[in-house]
Amino acid sequence: MRRLTQADLAAYDERGYALVEDVFPAAELESMNAEIDRLEAPAASDAPNRGWVMSLAQRSEKTRAFAQDERLLALIDEIVRPGIAIYSAKLTAKPPRSPEICHWHQDDAYYVQHSIARTRMSVWVPLQDATPENGCLWVVPGSHRAGLQEHAKRADGQCRLAMPERAVDVSKAIPVPMKAGAVLLFSALLWHSSQGNATDGKRRAFIVSYQDAATVGGNGAQWKVLRPAV
Repeated sequence: MRRLTQADLAAYDERGYALVEDVFPAAELESMNAEIDRLEAPAASDAPNRGWVMSLAQRSEKTRAFAQDERLLALIDEIVRPGIAIYSAKLTAKPPRSPEICHWHQDDAYYVQHSIARTRMSVWVPLQDATPENGCLWVVPGSHRAGLQEHAKRADGQCRLAMPERAVDVSKAIPVPMKAGAVLLFSALLWHSSQGNATDGKRRAFIVSYQDAATVGGNGAQWKVLRPAV
């Protein structure tokens, strides 16, 4: 069972994220893509969140097992303490040739509407290679240290509860391309966004957000304690 090294943990603390390669094999990703095909609800071709599946860990035994996979818990157990609970899980998607961007935001701007945790972070697992061309994440390293910022509703794009554009120095932003099956761990306070998908293929990411188990409650029925606080 792979775990973060001390160097990984130091990088996570400094930058707000850490990337771990080759966690899930291709056969498992193929099986999960087939499961998402089954779960994906029809949506209008111009829907901004077309292809997304919310409350994902509750949708099937296969997706529930993925959200609770010990390979993920082993990677985060030095970050999420005391104990580990699921806050929420979802599948985000960039359909082929989709121009929809996910605006700059911090996940905790959404999450604190439901509960406030001392520790909260996410794992982002691409089911296909994530590239700048198909909508990989962009991040501002170290931005998590500035705390929760102002957010406001937007009328366009994905991730519509967003930071004002004037607040983000995009010269400090970097892309985080990832191979399918890698895992990106990032703080709920990290500034991040994604561009549209300029390719003919889908770009899907299975995202699970975790928090310490001492915090009671998460995003409704999605909250589940996996390792009790000691």
